[in-house]
Amino acid sequence: MRAVRGKVGAVVALLVAVGLALSALAGLGSRPPRIPPEGPWVVALEDPEGAWQGCLEDPSLTDGLMTADLPVTRATARTVPDATAADVRRVVDCLARGMTGGSVHVSTADREQVSGI
Repeated sequence: MRAVRGKVGAVVALLVAVGLALSALAGLGSRPPRIPPEGPWVVALEDPEGAWQGCLEDPSLTDGLMTADLPVTRATARTVPDATAADVRRVVDCLARGMTGGSVHVSTADREQVSGI
């Protein structure tokens, strides 16, 4: 009986280790969102997790909105009129560093459809 318990414990430990390794590697395969060449832009977050709020305080963004639910399921912000693609890239890079889950999409403000990753 002890031998069976030992084997079950080893299998469970192995499964936990594989699960942790896969979750740590999950972000490595994701591509950064495509940024349309011409703005104005909208940065949209879906199910954001982690330290993302400060990124939406960037001076190139305005009109930030987020859902009232907790945790927040969606947040969006438009760029200021004189923002550049480099400004949007800076915000996206900040989000990539701060977010531990969720997705980032960038679209042009004059389009309803969001182009994502």
